[in-house]
Amino acid sequence: MQDRTQSPSRPRGRPRAFDRDTVLQSVSARFRTQGFAGTSLDDLASVTGVNRPSLNAAFGDKRALYLAALERNRGWLEQSFGQLIDARLPLRPMLERMFRFTISVYLSGTDGPEGCIALNTAVAEAVTDPEIRATLLRILALEDRAILQLLLQADSPMPQAHMHVVVSVLQALSIRARAGRPREELEAVAASCVELIAGPAS
Repeated sequence: MQDRTQSPSRPRGRPRAFDRDTVLQSVSARFRTQGFAGTSLDDLASVTGVNRPSLNAAFGDKRALYLAALERNRGWLEQSFGQLIDARLPLRPMLERMFRFTISVYLSGTDGPEGCIALNTAVAEAVTDPEIRATLLRILALEDRAILQLLLQADSPMPQAHMHVVVSVLQALSIRARAGRPREELEAVAASCVELIAGPAS
Protein backbone atom coordinates (compact mmCIF):
# COMPACT_ATOMS: atom_id res chain seq x y z
CA MET A 1 0.00 0.00 0.00
CA GLN A 2 1.09 3.56 -0.64
CA ASP A 3 2.45 5.44 2.37
CA ARG A 4 -0.04 8.33 2.75
CA THR A 5 2.49 10.28 4.84
CA GLN A 6 4.72 10.83 1.80
CA SER A 7 4.30 13.96 -0.26
CA PRO A 8 2.32 13.37 -3.45
CA SER A 9 4.32 12.73 -6.60
CA ARG A 10 4.53 15.47 -9.22
CA PRO A 11 1.57 15.25 -11.59
CA ARG A 12 2.32 13.80 -14.96
CA GLY A 13 2.56 16.28 -17.80
CA ARG A 14 3.67 19.16 -15.61
CA PRO A 15 6.01 21.41 -17.66
CA ARG A 16 9.68 21.14 -16.78
CA ALA A 17 11.15 24.28 -15.26
CA PHE A 18 13.87 25.83 -17.42
CA ASP A 19 15.68 29.10 -17.93
CA ARG A 20 14.30 30.91 -20.95
CA ASP A 21 17.55 32.60 -21.97
CA THR A 22 19.54 29.37 -21.66
CA VAL A 23 17.02 27.65 -23.93
CA LEU A 24 17.17 30.49 -26.46
CA GLN A 25 20.96 30.35 -26.42
CA SER A 26 20.86 26.67 -27.39
CA VAL A 27 18.12 27.30 -29.94
CA SER A 28 20.10 30.15 -31.52
CA ALA A 29 23.20 27.99 -31.80
CA ARG A 30 21.27 25.22 -33.57
CA PHE A 31 19.54 27.62 -35.98
CA ARG A 32 22.88 29.30 -36.66
CA THR A 33 24.39 25.94 -37.59
CA GLN A 34 21.56 24.39 -39.58
CA GLY A 35 19.40 27.33 -40.66
CA PHE A 36 15.63 27.59 -40.26
CA ALA A 37 14.60 24.99 -42.84
CA GLY A 38 17.27 22.52 -41.76
CA THR A 39 16.24 22.55 -38.09
CA SER A 40 13.30 20.55 -36.73
CA LEU A 41 11.45 20.86 -33.44
CA ASP A 42 12.93 17.48 -32.50
CA ASP A 43 16.40 19.00 -33.05
CA LEU A 44 15.51 21.91 -30.77
CA ALA A 45 14.06 19.63 -28.10
CA SER A 46 17.22 17.53 -28.21
CA VAL A 47 19.66 20.42 -27.98
CA THR A 48 17.73 22.23 -25.21
CA GLY A 49 16.74 19.17 -23.19
CA VAL A 50 13.16 20.51 -23.14
CA ASN A 51 10.38 18.39 -24.64
CA ARG A 52 8.36 19.63 -27.58
CA PRO A 53 5.11 20.33 -25.64
CA SER A 54 7.02 22.49 -23.15
CA LEU A 55 8.82 24.36 -25.95
CA ASN A 56 5.51 24.97 -27.71
CA ALA A 57 3.88 26.16 -24.51
CA ALA A 58 6.71 28.58 -23.72
CA PHE A 59 7.59 29.90 -27.17
CA GLY A 60 5.17 28.66 -29.81
CA ASP A 61 6.07 26.77 -32.97
CA LYS A 62 9.45 26.49 -34.69
CA ARG A 63 8.97 29.80 -36.50
CA ALA A 64 8.24 31.57 -33.21
CA LEU A 65 11.39 30.05 -31.73
CA TYR A 66 13.39 31.25 -34.73
CA LEU A 67 12.04 34.79 -34.39
CA ALA A 68 12.88 34.73 -30.68
CA ALA A 69 16.42 33.62 -31.54
CA LEU A 70 16.77 36.52 -33.99
CA GLU A 71 15.49 38.98 -31.38
CA ARG A 72 17.98 37.59 -28.89
CA ASN A 73 20.72 38.20 -31.46
CA ARG A 74 19.50 41.77 -31.93
CA GLY A 75 19.69 42.37 -28.18
CA TRP A 76 23.20 40.92 -28.04
CA LEU A 77 24.29 43.16 -30.94
CA GLU A 78 22.86 46.23 -29.22
CA GLN A 79 24.76 45.40 -26.04
CA SER A 80 28.02 44.71 -27.91
CA PHE A 81 27.84 47.96 -29.87
CA GLY A 82 26.94 49.81 -26.68
CA GLN A 83 30.12 48.63 -25.01
CA LEU A 84 32.19 49.82 -27.97
CA ILE A 85 30.41 53.18 -27.99
CA ASP A 86 31.08 53.58 -24.27
CA ALA A 87 34.81 52.96 -24.87
CA ARG A 88 35.00 56.20 -26.97
CA LEU A 89 38.03 55.08 -28.96
CA PRO A 90 39.74 57.05 -31.74
CA LEU A 91 38.91 56.07 -35.31
CA ARG A 92 41.58 53.46 -36.06
CA PRO A 93 41.52 51.65 -32.69
CA MET A 94 37.72 51.61 -32.78
CA LEU A 95 37.63 50.01 -36.22
CA GLU A 96 40.35 47.54 -35.35
CA ARG A 97 38.55 46.44 -32.19
CA MET A 98 35.24 46.11 -34.02
CA PHE A 99 36.69 43.95 -36.78
CA ARG A 100 38.79 41.85 -34.42
CA PHE A 101 35.78 41.06 -32.23
CA THR A 102 33.48 40.42 -35.19
CA ILE A 103 35.91 38.05 -36.92
CA SER A 104 36.30 36.04 -33.72
CA VAL A 105 32.51 35.71 -33.45
CA TYR A 106 32.09 34.79 -37.12
CA LEU A 107 34.76 32.11 -36.87
CA SER A 108 33.07 30.45 -33.88
CA GLY A 109 30.35 27.84 -34.12
CA THR A 110 29.23 24.36 -33.16
CA ASP A 111 30.49 22.72 -36.35
CA GLY A 112 33.11 25.23 -37.44
CA PRO A 113 32.94 28.87 -38.59
CA GLU A 114 29.30 29.88 -38.89
CA GLY A 115 29.20 33.65 -39.41
CA CYS A 116 26.14 35.63 -38.30
CA ILE A 117 22.79 33.91 -37.64
CA ALA A 118 20.85 36.83 -39.16
CA LEU A 119 22.97 37.36 -42.27
CA ASN A 120 23.53 33.69 -43.03
CA THR A 121 20.12 32.21 -42.24
CA ALA A 122 17.45 34.94 -42.13
CA VAL A 123 18.15 36.22 -45.65
CA ALA A 124 16.90 32.93 -47.12
CA GLU A 125 13.61 33.13 -45.19
CA ALA A 126 13.09 36.89 -45.57
CA VAL A 127 12.04 36.55 -49.20
CA THR A 128 8.79 34.75 -48.34
CA ASP A 129 8.21 35.56 -44.65
CA PRO A 130 7.32 39.21 -43.90
CA GLU A 131 7.88 38.90 -40.15
CA ILE A 132 11.34 37.39 -40.54
CA ARG A 133 12.12 40.07 -43.12
CA ALA A 134 11.00 42.79 -40.70
CA THR A 135 13.16 41.34 -37.93
CA LEU A 136 16.16 41.17 -40.25
CA LEU A 137 15.60 44.79 -41.25
CA ARG A 138 15.56 45.83 -37.58
CA ILE A 139 18.90 44.09 -37.07
CA LEU A 140 20.40 45.79 -40.12
CA ALA A 141 19.03 49.17 -39.02
CA LEU A 142 20.55 48.70 -35.56
CA GLU A 143 23.91 47.92 -37.14
CA ASP A 144 23.71 51.01 -39.37
CA ARG A 145 22.82 53.33 -36.48
CA ALA A 146 25.46 51.99 -34.13
CA ILE A 147 28.28 52.12 -36.66
CA LEU A 148 27.29 55.62 -37.77
CA GLN A 149 27.34 56.74 -34.13
CA LEU A 150 30.78 55.18 -33.63
CA LEU A 151 32.15 56.92 -36.72
CA LEU A 152 30.67 60.30 -35.72
CA GLN A 153 32.07 59.89 -32.23
CA ALA A 154 35.51 59.04 -33.67
CA ASP A 155 35.46 62.12 -35.99
CA SER A 156 35.29 60.28 -39.29
CA PRO A 157 35.49 62.85 -42.10
CA MET A 158 32.82 60.97 -44.09
CA PRO A 159 30.71 59.15 -41.49
CA GLN A 160 27.77 58.21 -43.72
CA ALA A 161 29.93 56.89 -46.55
CA HIS A 162 32.28 55.14 -44.14
CA MET A 163 29.31 53.51 -42.40
CA HIS A 164 28.19 52.02 -45.69
CA VAL A 165 31.69 50.67 -46.34
CA VAL A 166 32.07 49.17 -42.85
CA VAL A 167 28.63 47.53 -42.92
CA SER A 168 29.31 46.03 -46.34
CA VAL A 169 32.65 44.62 -45.21
CA LEU A 170 31.15 43.17 -42.01
CA GLN A 171 28.50 41.40 -44.06
CA ALA A 172 31.06 40.11 -46.54
CA LEU A 173 33.19 38.78 -43.69
CA SER A 174 30.23 36.78 -42.39
CA ILE A 175 29.79 35.10 -45.76
CA ARG A 176 33.51 34.38 -46.10
CA ALA A 177 33.64 32.91 -42.60
CA ARG A 178 30.65 30.67 -43.34
CA ALA A 179 32.35 29.56 -46.55
CA GLY A 180 35.37 28.42 -44.55
CA ARG A 181 37.87 31.06 -45.56
CA PRO A 182 40.86 31.30 -43.19
CA ARG A 183 41.23 33.90 -40.45
CA GLU A 184 44.21 35.45 -42.25
CA GLU A 185 42.03 36.27 -45.26
CA LEU A 186 39.30 37.82 -43.12
CA GLU A 187 41.85 39.89 -41.22
CA ALA A 188 43.39 41.11 -44.49
CA VAL A 189 39.97 42.25 -45.76
CA ALA A 190 39.33 44.06 -42.47
CA ALA A 191 42.76 45.68 -42.51
CA SER A 192 42.12 47.03 -46.02
CA CYS A 193 38.89 48.60 -44.81
CA VAL A 194 40.60 50.18 -41.80
CA GLU A 195 43.34 51.62 -44.01
CA LEU A 196 40.79 52.95 -46.49
CA ILE A 197 38.90 54.81 -43.74
CA ALA A 198 41.62 55.74 -41.22
CA GLY A 199 44.62 55.95 -43.52
CA PRO A 200 47.92 54.04 -43.28
CA ALA A 201 49.10 53.17 -39.80
CA SER A 202 51.78 55.54 -38.56
